[in-house]
Amino acid sequence: MCQIHFHSHFYEAIKNGNKTQTARVNEPVPQLGKGEAIFDDKPPIDIQITKVTQKNFEELTLEEIKKDGFDTKEELWSVLLGFYPELEQTDHLMLIEFEAV
Repeated sequence: MCQIHFHSHFYEAIKNGNKTQTARVNEPVPQLGKGEAIFDDKPPIDIQITKVTQKNFEELTLEEIKKDGFDTKEELWSVLLGFYPELEQTDHLMLIEFEAV
């Protein structure tokens, strides 16, 4: 079973289905199927990984940004830079789609 680590800030959004995607850089590609969203200080959430794609930030659609739990590209970019300070908008992101089960 694949485990994907998340910041605790995203716990409720994942649990209630408002966050169904995560963008990652330079991480192993997870297998589709059963997985677990893990957090430093909260219980894990069972997830089903449904799709993995690659694209750069500039190519992201508003629909994809909303799946990630954000309303605007600027909000997502700001959060991504917090995790990946060297990230450029032309760098490839791995988009992992999932649903809480």
